[in-house]
Amino acid sequence: MNGDLVIVRLDSAVGEDWRECADVLYCARPYPLRTAALLTGLVLGRYPGCVLAWVPGTGGGGAIGVRRAGLSPAGAVVLAVAGRRTR
Repeated sequence: MNGDLVIVRLDSAVGEDWRECADVLYCARPYPLRTAALLTGLVLGRYPGCVLAWVPGTGGGGAIGVRRAGLSPAGAVVLAVAGRRTR
């Protein structure tokens, strides 16, 4: 590898091998924010090589999770869950 990131869409037909070696995993399909946050945490727990996971929210916003360097999957944290602002 030459330092390129492996970015894989979770909700596509791509094989499990690609998800297992991905640095970044994301969904294109939006979910309710609570589900998006849960899914983000599950993704980081299931794929220890993944350092960033993103799941969009149905009303805008979404959940993003980042794994801290050197921590086990249990040390992965969801950094932000945010919906779209309304006036």
